This record gives sequence, C-alpha cells and structure tokens, in this order.
Amino acid sequence: MPFLDHERGPVYYRHWAAARPHAAVIFLHGFGEHSGLYHRYGFALNAAGIDLWAVDQFGHGFSPGTRGQFGTLEDSSGLADSLTALVESRHPDIPLVAQGHSYGAVVTLFRLLERPDRYRAGVVSGAPLVPVPELVDLNTVMNLDAAGLSADPFYLDCIENDPLAFSSADSRTLVRELDRGWDRFGAELPGLTVPTLAVHGGIDPIAPVGAVRAYAEQIPALQVAEYGGARHDVLNDITHREVAERVVAFIDEQI
Repeated sequence: MPFLDHERGPVYYRHWAAARPHAAVIFLHGFGEHSGLYHRYGFALNAAGIDLWAVDQFGHGFSPGTRGQFGTLEDSSGLADSLTALVESRHPDIPLVAQGHSYGAVVTLFRLLERPDRYRAGVVSGAPLVPVPELVDLNTVMNLDAAGLSADPFYLDCIENDPLAFSSADSRTLVRELDRGWDRFGAELPGLTVPTLAVHGGIDPIAPVGAVRAYAEQIPALQVAEYGGARHDVLNDITHREVAERVVAFIDEQI
C-alpha cells in the first residue's frame, strides 16, 4: 500500500494513473470520506489522459488520527503539499491541478491563494464558502444525512457499508477550522488569480450554491458549473459523468 512518511504516522494515498498523462490532479476529500470513494472520477480522468492523486486525510481512511479529526487547515495543506512534491518528482514536466471537495475545497482554495505559481488550475466541489448554520450550531457530533450527499444508489451504498466511510463523528475540530476559513475568505478569496472551476449541486443542503455564485461575480478567475438536481457530493451524485466531463474540459482549457 502506498504511504507518505509523516511524523504522525504513514499517510495513505491512491494514484489513478493515465497511460500517458498530460496533467495531474492533487485531490483532498471531505468529512467522512476517503480517497477510494472517488474511483469512478479517477477512471474518468484517466480516460482523458489525466492522473488523479488523492490522499486519505488525517482521521480518515487508512491514515492515522481519531476518526473525523482532520487537524488544522495547515495539516491538510501539508498533506497536499507532500503529495504534490511526490507527483512533481514522478512527472516534473506536466501541469498540476489542485482539487478539493467540501472541507478539502476550503483547504484547496487557500493553497491556490498562497501558491498561485504551483498549480495551473483549481477545481472545488461542494465548497462551503460562508458559515452554514447546521455546522456552526453543532454541539460535538456531526450526523450527516446521506440523502443530502447524493441520490446515486452506488455511492449511498458505499457510505452505508464501506467500513472506511462514516457519517457521524466528533466535529469540534472541523467546525473550528471551517470557522477560521470563513473568517479569512471575505478578505482573501477575492484575490484568487488561479483559474478555478467550482462544480456545485443546485440543491446542496450542506453548502448552498448561492455563496459560490456570489463570490464568482466578484472573482474573474472563478467559474461556476451548477447541476440542478445534484446534492453536496456532486462528483458522486447521479450527475457524476457530466461533472467529470466538465472538469476534464476545464483542465484541458487551462493547459
């Protein structure tokens, strides 16, 4: 099994390899997930000649840590940094794309703001860009309703039966770090210069699309692709093929 060396223990990652890649995506998943849930997306990118590299964040999948505990925004960014360095060592001449879903999208946007020279483009999905009452008002445990994540039967079965996936865990560090992100976005996000595509479900109950639309009106580098019947995990909803096609087209436009 492939692992990144880390002082907290070995951190697991997955690599979906295209035969002759002309770009590589560095991916950060969201709460309750792990990299393996994105295998369909990985195969779709591979078919278009794009590598997908995805890490299991702390407290998720095969990586170390208490279940659901990402650590800080900086911890997650450090994992993406280590994975990026690995990809650069393997494929020094191909452009890189930073991507994240949900909490991973928050981390990815800060990475694009802080290192605009490192990535040719960015992609975010289900990005919670403003405070969400359901998250702010949590006590100590988040209980996600799977019906708000996706309507795709295969994905819902994975969420329910995959032992590495979960919908309930202590959420204190998640809320703390999201709150830090929300405090910074208003002042910092308008400075985004890396071309970035936000794919978002039109009926996302966790991170409503309106905030993404509002930011896109202020930020020339930010595009929005909205999918009317899709929920929070638009990459794993019934629209997943259409979304993957849009992401591929966007990446090819940028490289």
